[in-house]
Amino acid sequence: MRKILLGVIIGIGLTVFFFLFKELFIYNIEIPKNHVTVRLLIKSEKEIEKLTLTSSSSTQTIDLKGQTETVLIFPNPGEGSFKVCCIFKDGKEVCSKGGYVESGYSPKLEITDSEIKTVEHY
Repeated sequence: MRKILLGVIIGIGLTVFFFLFKELFIYNIEIPKNHVTVRLLIKSEKEIEKLTLTSSSSTQTIDLKGQTETVLIFPNPGEGSFKVCCIFKDGKEVCSKGGYVESGYSPKLEITDSEIKTVEHY
């Protein structure tokens, strides 16, 4: 009987520890309702001056400071489209073809020296 009680107590303790660890040390991005998340992987050897995201509902421009990955979140009630443009320090501009999105979508794009392509679209 003692072994069963000890097993139950250890099980409860491990469960509490797991949920406490999960809440304290694992960071989840909370995406607001009616928003889209775009993850940009930067594989370019050239230095990037800024990135511009243009969608049906908003326009965002960010300056990069050497990051190799960034996430952009923008409002998109209903259906829409978006396009990402990358302006390099040498003045060259590369843009994505544009893509269809709905609220909750999370496309992943990869930026190289010559193109911006969609790697995942979910």
